[in-house]
Amino acid sequence: MFSRGNVTEKKRFASFVQEGECVLDMYAGIGYYTLPALIHGKAKTVTACEWNPNAIYALKHNLQANGVQDRVTVLEGDCRESLRALFDSGDVTDTIKQFDRVSLGLLPSSEGGWDIAIASLNQTTGGWLHIHGNVPTAERNLWSHWVCQSLFFLTKKHLYSKDWNAICVHVERVKSFAPLVDHLVADVFVGPTNSPKLSLKYSVGSTGVIDSSGQFHQTDVGEVISPSCALGKDGILHQDWLK
Repeated sequence: MFSRGNVTEKKRFASFVQEGECVLDMYAGIGYYTLPALIHGKAKTVTACEWNPNAIYALKHNLQANGVQDRVTVLEGDCRESLRALFDSGDVTDTIKQFDRVSLGLLPSSEGGWDIAIASLNQTTGGWLHIHGNVPTAERNLWSHWVCQSLFFLTKKHLYSKDWNAICVHVERVKSFAPLVDHLVADVFVGPTNSPKLSLKYSVGSTGVIDSSGQFHQTDVGEVISPSCALGKDGILHQDWLK
């Protein structure tokens, strides 16, 4: 929580948030990413999800102390359930299901939240997902392509337009989590490749990963090859790879 890598990542996330954006923080805690998005990133609104009562109490205190409580909606409980209930209730504002940016800052894996995150994006222009995970160092490249492949399949599940793709523009190493295991964050745009939210030096028309040299590598959206840090078929992260 208090490592220097985490501090750097909070600043990095805030630098991405554009003034006027609607941001979803699916694992808000006490406001690690919610507060930087509001104060430094100048987000229009943040919807902050959290299920720990103590964290919710601290989150609300921190929002009040920083004078930004009027720009935040706090959803209590499991974000997968609270967001879906909100969508299904019909109590939908201009910011719900229109998010420009989603923070998925959960370790060891945020995979369980990807489905509802995709469903939360702006239906016209798409948006950005910042996906956290603990990843074996040797599987970094496999993980980034698997993330894009998984998100691409979810866009099809939600019947988004055929021109929607998932493009990972950067993978940030936040810190070492354990020997040969890193805390990574994938910055992934999900939406139509002609969206004004995706600003690249060249045209990209498919799902894939942009490496550190700026080269685009298309992701195979056929056979699924999962990294060892993926959830099991039972939806559980067994973490045998950490033993």
